[in-house]
Amino acid sequence: MKTPLLTDSCCDLAPELLQNLDVRRVSFHINVEEKSFTDNHQINLTALLANMRACKSAVKTACPSPDDYLQEMRSAESCFIVTISGRLSGSYHSAMAARDMALTETPDKKIHVFDSKSASSGETCVALRIEECMEADLSFEETVENVSAYIDSLHTRFVLVHLDNLMKNGRLGRLKGVLGMMLGIYPILGDNGDGEIVMLEKVRGLKQAMGRLADLFKDNMDTQLRKTTTIVISHCNCEERALALKEQIQTFSKDLKKIIVVPTGGLSTVYANDGGIVLAY
Repeated sequence: MKTPLLTDSCCDLAPELLQNLDVRRVSFHINVEEKSFTDNHQINLTALLANMRACKSAVKTACPSPDDYLQEMRSAESCFIVTISGRLSGSYHSAMAARDMALTETPDKKIHVFDSKSASSGETCVALRIEECMEADLSFEETVENVSAYIDSLHTRFVLVHLDNLMKNGRLGRLKGVLGMMLGIYPILGDNGDGEIVMLEKVRGLKQAMGRLADLFKDNMDTQLRKTTTIVISHCNCEERALALKEQIQTFSKDLKKIIVVPTGGLSTVYANDGGIVLAY
C-alpha cells in the first residue's frame, strides 16, 4: 500500500502535479494588513500580489498548527511529511509535535517528518524524491535514508526582482534595498546547507543575474547528478523568464533527467515576490 505524502503549502505544486503525486497539503495563513489569505489551491495570487504592493507594513505569515498536521496523520497508518526549512518557519516543529501526539495515540504508526532545509521549489524536489522512492518500492526505512541523503545534497537558489518584502521584514536594510533597486542590482540568494537563506552574490542587471543563476547550476552539477536529479523552477508571475532559464539550463547537457516549471504558491509568493525565480536541484 502506498504511503501517503503530506506537505505544507510552501511546497510549490501546479494542480496537475499535485494530482499526479496524490499529495495532501496543510495551509499557511498570510496576513497583509487587514486582508487574510489561506494558502490553498483557491488562493487568489493576483489579489495577494496587489495587496502586498499596497501594504506599507510587513507581511505576516502563520504556519500550520500541530492539530492541522495531526488530523491528516490520524487518517493514515503511515505517512511522510515534508516541510519548509525549520530555520525559516515553525512548520517543521508543528509537524514534529503532531507526530509525537499521533504516535502516543497509535504507537505502531510509521511517520517521518522531513525538514527540507529549503523552501518553494526545493521542497517540491523533496516531495518528488519521495514519490520516486515509493515508485521504486523502497521500504519506509530505505525511503527515509535515501531522501535524507538527498536533502543534504540539495541546492536552492533565488533571484529576486522586488526587494520590498525583504525591507519591510527587516531582512535587508532599507537604504541598501532602495539603492540596489535604483542601480539595477539584483541579489542572488541561496541556502547555506543548513536550512538558512543567505546572500550569495549581487549582480547588476536582471539578464546577467539570470545568466549567473544558470551558471551556478552548471558549477554545482556533475555528470551523474545531471542524469538522476529532477530540477524544479518556481516562478512568481513570470513564466516566460522561468522557461527561458529552463532552456538555458538544457543547453548545458543532453543528459538532464527532468526540468519542471511551476508557479509559486501563496507563501512562496510572499518570499519571492512578483518576478522572483527559485531554482532547486
